[in-house]
Amino acid sequence: MAAPKAIKLPRVRLESTPSSMVVNSVTDLPKGVILTGAEKLRQDGLTGKGIRVAVIDSGVDADHPGFNGQVTKQFWFRGGPLEGEDNHGTHVAGTIHMMAPEAEIYDYRVFGSNGDWEVDKAIVTCIYQAVFDKCKVINMSLGEAYPTADMHTAVKYANSKGVIVVCAAGNEGDGDPLTNERSFPAMWDQTISIAAVSKKQNLPVVNFSNSNPLVDYAGIGLNVTSFKPGGGFFTISGTSMACPHVAGLIAALLSGDSDFGKNKEVKRNLCKLLNDKYLMDIGQPGRDNESGLGFLTYLDATEFNLAFRN
Repeated sequence: MAAPKAIKLPRVRLESTPSSMVVNSVTDLPKGVILTGAEKLRQDGLTGKGIRVAVIDSGVDADHPGFNGQVTKQFWFRGGPLEGEDNHGTHVAGTIHMMAPEAEIYDYRVFGSNGDWEVDKAIVTCIYQAVFDKCKVINMSLGEAYPTADMHTAVKYANSKGVIVVCAAGNEGDGDPLTNERSFPAMWDQTISIAAVSKKQNLPVVNFSNSNPLVDYAGIGLNVTSFKPGGGFFTISGTSMACPHVAGLIAALLSGDSDFGKNKEVKRNLCKLLNDKYLMDIGQPGRDNESGLGFLTYLDATEFNLAFRN
């Protein structure tokens, strides 16, 4: 059996960003969050209010004006500049914020150029800490083919306490749905694994997105625009970007009146709601290795088609 390797941030692809990009009202939201239903969620009062979302990543620029003060806790195990490779966490958190603008972002930094903590141990500690901090959703846009048993134990603990753990499926895909690419924690039963699709007709899965039988759903992951450390916006691609669309959607739904039960019932009941009301079948009919059960959006088919054309 292969020895565990350190969990890492998936490689992402930097794209060009429109110079006119601003996010200061519902009409200025990026296309990805619009297609996932951010505008309609706001109209229905599902803004994430009262929900804490843990972002276990490379750190978040809490001073970015786009967050409006909603990054309410920072718990860092590693340090260093947030620019460059470590801009990842701010981008991820920005998408969650744009999906659920009144959710509290809890920033747990486990990647960075400075620090004595091993990344895997920091992630494990942060999963437990997020549960202790009463976060309802954990976003982990990270992964490795051979993780530690301690990490699985931590994820199982979070699941046992009713915390929804949303993970990027991984960016090692080869465009062939018949080959399986491994990435954990996404492939554990206690998590929700998110593949990446593009904003094209029929939402094709992006070639880099991992395929395997344990992919659960898909989100927008190509040319995703979100917050840049220091202010402004930038555009990158990856399953890391698809994951927070879904985490933000879930945070918004959890802020509604629905009763999802307690502990392990929460994931089961939430997934039943997603499957019954907010699922769009894409790719092969039914479940497939590339997009799982399909694309998640708060929009119905008519609303989605209208948003897609605009």
